Amino acid sequence: MSINAFVDNGYAPGREFCEKFLSSSEFTVETLRLILSGSGRVKKAELALHIAETLEQGKLTSDEILIEYVKQPRTWLSLQLGTYARTPKLNSSASLLKEFGQDGWYGPIQEPNYPNKKWYIRTYKIVDYVRRGSETASQLDERYIRWSVIAEVGKKYLGLSWDGFTYSSTTDERIEQRTQFPFWSHIPVFFDELANHCEADWKHPNLHKLVLHDMWDKYLNKSINGVAYKWKHLKIRAEASGLAINAQSSGIQEIDVRGLQALSQRLAHSVLNILGLSGDPEKISNAEDAILLTLIKEWGTKSYEFELDRELMANEIETQILKKVKLKHLMKAYCYFGLKPNSKTQDSLQHLKCYSGYYGGSTGVLEFLLKELGF
Repeated sequence: MSINAFVDNGYAPGREFCEKFLSSSEFTVETLRLILSGSGRVKKAELALHIAETLEQGKLTSDEILIEYVKQPRTWLSLQLGTYARTPKLNSSASLLKEFGQDGWYGPIQEPNYPNKKWYIRTYKIVDYVRRGSETASQLDERYIRWSVIAEVGKKYLGLSWDGFTYSSTTDERIEQRTQFPFWSHIPVFFDELANHCEADWKHPNLHKLVLHDMWDKYLNKSINGVAYKWKHLKIRAEASGLAINAQSSGIQEIDVRGLQALSQRLAHSVLNILGLSGDPEKISNAEDAILLTLIKEWGTKSYEFELDRELMANEIETQILKKVKLKHLMKAYCYFGLKPNSKTQDSLQHLKCYSGYYGGSTGVLEFLLKELGF
């Protein structure tokens, strides 16, 4: 089973390590093509080989590879706001291209065109096990996963982004079932470490208020300067007054908001029927909206997934007409609000699951949230 992280199977330091790292899931084909311009439709393995050779020949610098690497969109994001006093030089980030290295912080990495933005990489070594050979002559092999968390340090913010993966542990020579690596236990530590290095005062913004109040009130069923916004509720996990709506710990899947909308509709009809108002379409619609808003906004929401788009403006329609694009995709994310800080689950950490493609992954979400926060 492939792992969505870099797995070191004992590669020799230098060119072999570099080639295997570049061809791993840590790099997308699109990123490799940005590094090696003019590479056309060359396959990933061949791209990785060419880049490793070009680096070895001195025709490409480590920074040229790493800047594209750190700018890649990833699946997960956690944001803090504040200022920092210094930009320390930590471990050599160039070394990560040629050897596994030790746990710790590497960087900074800087793009000349963005003097107010710097990147660091935090690596973490994880032992993974795999059984090789047939049942009668099999053996348990140990290998290492290098998990990398990318820190984007801006003038007034810090964004950590990473990808998740599953791994195996062992008990008495038996490989346990693959489980999700508990990144939520490590990200708070990484925030604190980098804050110490940079003499920074970074704190999480109130994501619950930003998404379910500020952005909700600004965009839901609204038009701004004649442009309509489309807000779509997708999933919710909530708990309040002794009632859990889709409590994940019980093994129930996240509730699809279409089910909530159906529940809101049924409750609205029941209440208005008792009040003798069931024949008023406007009151029914208002009651449905009020119930749905209560369930999503005020019922102890632990996590919430939504999608926000807007209609294209006249000048955008002209440029997008051949692509048959009808909407500008702004943000899609599953927000974990971190409302259970003492929990051993994802609910202990304020973070977002981001979606690639039209929505740009962690890069697109970070950019949109910073804009909403006034940066």
